[in-house]
Amino acid sequence: MANVDVTLKMSKFAIGAQLVGNEFSYGIFEQDGTEKYTAHNDANGLITFSNVHFNDAGTFSFTVKETTAPNDWERDTTEWPIEIEVIEVDNQLSALVTYPNGVPVFTSRHHDSGCGKFEFPELTYDEAGSYEYTLKELTASGGGWQTDKTVKHVTVTVVDDGHGHLVATVSYSGGYPSFVNTYAPTPVKVTLHGCKTAIGAPLPAGRFEFGLYDDEDTLIATAKNDAPVPLV
Repeated sequence: MANVDVTLKMSKFAIGAQLVGNEFSYGIFEQDGTEKYTAHNDANGLITFSNVHFNDAGTFSFTVKETTAPNDWERDTTEWPIEIEVIEVDNQLSALVTYPNGVPVFTSRHHDSGCGKFEFPELTYDEAGSYEYTLKELTASGGGWQTDKTVKHVTVTVVDDGHGHLVATVSYSGGYPSFVNTYAPTPVKVTLHGCKTAIGAPLPAGRFEFGLYDDEDTLIATAKNDAPVPLV
């Protein structure tokens, strides 16, 4: 009887930085906790377990989980169940893959991102393909904030895993989308005034000079007096 090999595909999404590939490890575990197969993510977040091997018919239950993550990334501790039914027809084995909780998707945040995450509503895809998007900041400049006018490009690639499931991965052609806003409050102006009074003689305009000093006693401005305004 011929054996059957199954390829399983799933996704890794990153927040705060772009994936470079192979930084996360994943394992498929049997029910007794034995790690049966291992895989890593690629730069777009696709995780592929190749040659999951069966030589007998039956129903097999597994769990897939993220086993290692770099120190600068948080690890996704979600465990996803997988059911694989292997059937024999005419001395040939075939496999049906089922994900009871959906196709596994692992998500991690980069510890040094320091960003305020924003998240769009979920997008749904019903066929394989490559989908191109752009991200733009919509808020106009104002209140001391300057809008980031850069345009970020995102590609979502959807593939069929060969078992009736679609798997999506995300790539950023210009790096992980990070918008930067500069805050600079609108300047405020004040005018400082004083009064000069002369006794015993008329006060000529511009006769006396005055200095404005900062807290380090540095002269920063000068002014001279006007002529007095006659009282009506």
